[in-house]
Amino acid sequence: MFQEDRTTALASAAAGNGHPDTGPPPGRVIAALSVAVLAYGLLQTLVAPALPTFQRHFEVSGDWAAWVFTLYLLSGAVLTPVLARFGDRRGKRRTLLASLAVFGAGTLLAAVAWNFPLLLLARAAQGAGAAALPLSFGIVSALLPPQRIGRGLGIVSAMIGAGTGLGFVVGGLLVDHASWRWMFAVLAGVIAVAFLLVARWIPDDTARRDEPQDVPGTILLSLGLVALLLAITQGSHAGWLSTPVLGLFLAAAVLLAALAVAEKRTPHPLLQPRVFLDRPMLLTHCAAALFYAAALIFFLLVPMLAQLPAGGPERAVQGFGFTVTAAGLLMLPSALLQVLMAPLVPALERAFGHRAPLLGGLLLVLAGSLALALWHATPLQVLADSVLLGGGAAFSFAALPSLVVRFAPGHAIATANGLNTVVRTVGGVIGTQVAIAILSTHSVTGSALPSEGAFTVVFTLGAFFAAVGVTVVLLLPRTAATR
Repeated sequence: MFQEDRTTALASAAAGNGHPDTGPPPGRVIAALSVAVLAYGLLQTLVAPALPTFQRHFEVSGDWAAWVFTLYLLSGAVLTPVLARFGDRRGKRRTLLASLAVFGAGTLLAAVAWNFPLLLLARAAQGAGAAALPLSFGIVSALLPPQRIGRGLGIVSAMIGAGTGLGFVVGGLLVDHASWRWMFAVLAGVIAVAFLLVARWIPDDTARRDEPQDVPGTILLSLGLVALLLAITQGSHAGWLSTPVLGLFLAAAVLLAALAVAEKRTPHPLLQPRVFLDRPMLLTHCAAALFYAAALIFFLLVPMLAQLPAGGPERAVQGFGFTVTAAGLLMLPSALLQVLMAPLVPALERAFGHRAPLLGGLLLVLAGSLALALWHATPLQVLADSVLLGGGAAFSFAALPSLVVRFAPGHAIATANGLNTVVRTVGGVIGTQVAIAILSTHSVTGSALPSEGAFTVVFTLGAFFAAVGVTVVLLLPRTAATR
C-alpha cells in the first residue's frame, strides 16, 4: 500500500469504534497501553539478576534455575500469536484484559511460590504478558486518528526498551536490598495499574468476526516453536550436534513446514500466508530477528561484564566488580534514551521514507556493537557505547510495528505483530545462546572466567547480526505495493 492506502486501511480498521477523530482521547489510549507494554518489558529482564538467588533458595542446579527464564520464553512464544489472532477475531481490548489477568495471576503466584515447580508454573502463566505487545499495537492502529498512529506506535514501542533497561535496575535493587519476592510484587502492581487503565480508557471493540479456531494450525505452531526454542536454549549445554538437539531442530523444521502448508489450505488460518510469506512481511520479520539478536547481546552481556571481578587472572576479561544494582544502573541511560528518541520515528518516516528509522536504528546498533568490541575496558567506555546502542534500539523498536502496520492486511494487524514478537524472541534467544556458548568455551584455563577475546568476539557477533539486518532492510520495497 502507498501511504494513502495505509491510512484508508487503518481508518477502516477503526470501524465500529466511531470515527477516529471522535474516538477516545489519544493520550489516554497511549498511556494505558504504554503501562501494559512497560510491564512486558520489565518481565523480560526483571528475573535475570535473581537467577543465582533462585538456585540457592530452592536448592536446584544452575541448569534448572535457567528454566525460570526459558519457560517464560516458551510459553510466551506459544501464547502470543494465538492471543493476537484471537484479538483480531473477537476483540483486542477483551483479549488484552484477559492476557493481563493471566499475566498478573502468574506474577502473584510467583511472588508467593513456596517450591520450585510452583515458580515454574507461575513463569509459564506470565508468558501471557507477551501478548500485550501485538494487541497494543493493534489497538493503537484501530483507535487513534491516522495522523497520530505513528507517534502512538513510537511511544508504546519505547516502553519495551525502557522496561527492559529498568528491569535490571529494579531487579538488582530488590535482589541486593530486599527479597526476590518483591520483584514479582512490584511487577504485579504495574500489571494491576495497566489492567485498570485499559478497562477504563480503552473502548470495547464492536466488530467481531465469527471465525472458527484453527486448531491444527495452533497445534503445529505451538509444537514447532517449542521444539525450536528448546533446541536453541539447550544447544549450548547438550551440544549443538548432539542427537537430542539435532532431533529438536529437525522436528521444528518439519512442524513449521507443515504449518506453512496447512495455513495455505485452511479457510480461516491462524497465520494468514500474507502475514508471514509475503516478501515485505518476511523481510520485516527477518530484520526483527536480527535486531533482537544483536540487542539482547547488549542487554544481557553488558550487566554480566559489569559484575565480573576486576583484577582476574591473566588473559581473563577484566570486569568492573559491580553489584547487581550498579550493573543495572549502567543500563539506565540506554533505557531513558529509548523513551526520548522513539517518538521521533514518525518524523523520520515522513522525511526519509518508511525504511529509514529501522535502517538508521540498525546502523546505530552496528556502530555501538563494534564500539563495544573495541572499547569495553572501563564503565565510561561502556556507557558511551550504550548511547549508540540505546539510540539504535529506540529507533528499531518503534520502527518495526510501523512497518508491520504498513505491510500487514488491515484486519490482521495484531496477528502480524504477534508473529513479529515471536520472531524477535527467537532471534534474541539465538543471539544470547550463541554468545553464552562462545563465552563458556573460551574460559581461561584454571578459571571459570571468560577470556578477554571471548567478549570481543561476542560483541563483534552482535555487530554481524546488525550488519545483516541492514542488508535485509535495504531489500524492503521503497514504497509498499498497493493491495
